[in-house]
Amino acid sequence: MKKIFLLTLIICFFIACSNDKQGNKDENTSSNIEASLEQGEDLNFDIHLINGTSILVEKNNKKITFDTDKATLFVFFTTWCTPCLAEIPSLNNLQNKYKDEVNIIGVLLEDKGDEDIKAFKDKHKIIYEIANGENNYLLAKSLGGVNGIPTMFLYDKYSKLVNEYLGLIPQEMLEIDIQKAIF
Repeated sequence: MKKIFLLTLIICFFIACSNDKQGNKDENTSSNIEASLEQGEDLNFDIHLINGTSILVEKNNKKITFDTDKATLFVFFTTWCTPCLAEIPSLNNLQNKYKDEVNIIGVLLEDKGDEDIKAFKDKHKIIYEIANGENNYLLAKSLGGVNGIPTMFLYDKYSKLVNEYLGLIPQEMLEIDIQKAIF
């Protein structure tokens, strides 16, 4: 029984949802963003959170900065992704434990209204913030692209990349890197 559980855990660890369910709108947005980024221009844009606030993202040359005084974990997800749903309790635990030092931001990669996302957040008891809007795709491209979900990027408070993750990551592993990011 332990072998089956361990095998299941290992498989879940390496599995991530693909972005195949994105529609034509996402592909068009992605193409426009890619064209912008390939031109090498400096970018400044806001990531809009469903709580009404935003995070300013500045990309100059190859350096990216965020207007936050905390470490930030960007979690790219969709509402239909099973591993994305499975990681919610771990992300909630980390948000509770490190609320003074870390921002956990769920970055939605599908076309949904804020009210739908608020209902999703309530249903799944998500306590971290969620970003919604077209600029989420621009953020994904600015960070180097998202090839599967869930994908996470952890930055320290100085906007230095600490680690990048693909798939379902154990809470303990994330916590080790969060501790590196806040010290």
